[in-house]
Amino acid sequence: MSNKSCTFAGHSTAPDTLKSELVAAVTDLIENKGVTTFYVGNHGRFDALSASAVRAVKQNYKDIRLILVVPKMSSTIDNNKDYYSDMYDEILIPAESDAAHYKAMITVRNRWMVDNSDYIITYIRREYGGAYNTYKYAKKQNISIIAL
Repeated sequence: MSNKSCTFAGHSTAPDTLKSELVAAVTDLIENKGVTTFYVGNHGRFDALSASAVRAVKQNYKDIRLILVVPKMSSTIDNNKDYYSDMYDEILIPAESDAAHYKAMITVRNRWMVDNSDYIITYIRREYGGAYNTYKYAKKQNISIIAL
């Protein structure tokens, strides 16, 4: 494997039926593109489905890493460290988002995830909002986009 990475961007109202497509896309990236690291957020259904898909695939690919990227440490994560350490290989807080104004933290975190990824898996159904802006940023950065 070549230590490439992937992140995700999608609407918070994504349908549960998307999980099988996510599993297929994650598996393809591992088997055919050398992806070993997956960055996920924790804001909405698409993020939850993406993390769940990576966890499912990790059962067959033990060297895969699932990293939760949060804009700032929250009391929820701090108070539930055991749960989060069971669910993710690492929790990462980019310095850029931690230092950002609270209204910009998620955007800054999303850009960090794109800037540190070779691929992005997207679920975009409307041309506004955080997921769409992250998708547009990824296009500008010329990373490979897998649209579901």
